[in-house]
Amino acid sequence: MINSLRIIDNLPFVKIKVKYKDKEILLSNVLVDTGSGGTIIKSDVAKKIGIKPEPEDIIGSIRGVGGQEFVFIKKLDSLELGNMIVKNMEVDIGEMDYGFKIDGIIGMGFLLKAKAIIDLENFI
Repeated sequence: MINSLRIIDNLPFVKIKVKYKDKEILLSNVLVDTGSGGTIIKSDVAKKIGIKPEPEDIIGSIRGVGGQEFVFIKKLDSLELGNMIVKNMEVDIGEMDYGFKIDGIIGMGFLLKAKAIIDLENFI
């Protein structure tokens, strides 16, 4: 399956599937961000499949255009974007209160591991 890019406010968005402890969720509004090193998932949607902070989690912080926020790090069973699957992917989980609807950000860590090719001419 090939995932189609959708351009919203001149930004590229995709759908991803997140699998964690035998549960999965489809996230519809995920920004593709080649300027971001990591991948982050909004905590509200992560909770729906049991991803929540636990005492052994590593706490970190991220900084971007929207400012700085604290996150906790989780290892997913897999993260899927179209036909690209990365297993045992570490992602940040955070509030992501950026003033617009967004479920997550796919960064270069995933894109490099998945050997992604972004085709803006054909929006795939």
